[in-house]
Amino acid sequence: AGHGKGQMFSQFPGAEFPVLALSAYRGSLGVDSGLPQNVYQLDTSKMKEFKNEDGELLKKMLRPGEKLDLSDGEGSITFDGIEEWASFQISQQPGNGWALGGAIAAIAGLAASLFIQRRRVWVRAVRGADGVTVVEMAGLGRSESAKLPEELGDLAAALITTAPVAPAAEEKPDTPGSTDADATNEAGSRPV
Repeated sequence: AGHGKGQMFSQFPGAEFPVLALSAYRGSLGVDSGLPQNVYQLDTSKMKEFKNEDGELLKKMLRPGEKLDLSDGEGSITFDGIEEWASFQISQQPGNGWALGGAIAAIAGLAASLFIQRRRVWVRAVRGADGVTVVEMAGLGRSESAKLPEELGDLAAALITTAPVAPAAEEKPDTPGSTDADATNEAGSRPV
C-alpha cells in the first residue's frame, strides 16, 4: 500500500504479493566514524544517487526472480525469493511469583488499614513510697470511637489476672490509746 504516495507499507503480514522496493545509492555509509546511526534512516551526505535514463534517482519494484541492473556497470541486485520464518522467545522469570505475592500482601495490608481501628495505649508502672507498684493506663483512639474506655477496662482486667495485686490495706482508726504493739500485730489477734 502507499504506492505513488511517497511511503510504501505492508497491509498484510503474509506474502500474498511480495515486492521489494529499491532506490540505489553508492558511497560511504559513514560507519567508520564511530558515531551511532539510525538503522532505519540512510545518511546520504557522503553518497551519490544511481540515476535512471531520465536523470532521476533509480527506483524499481522487484518481484521474486526479477533483477535490477545498476548503471555504469556497478553490478545488479536480484530478488531471489522469500523464506518464511518465525521467531520464538522462551523465558523464565522465577521472581514473578514473589513480586506478585508482595503486591497482593501490600494491597491486603492497605485494605486492612482502612478497616482496622487503630489505638495507642500507654502503660506506666511506678513504685510508690510504700513499696507498692502502681500501674497507670491511658489510651488514644485514632478515630472517634466510644469503645475506647471499654477496651481499656478489658485490658486492665486482663492485666489484673496476670499480675499479682497488693492485698487491700485495712483501715486503722487513729485512736489515742493505740500502742506500737497494736500497730505491728496487724495480721494476728490483739494481745490480752
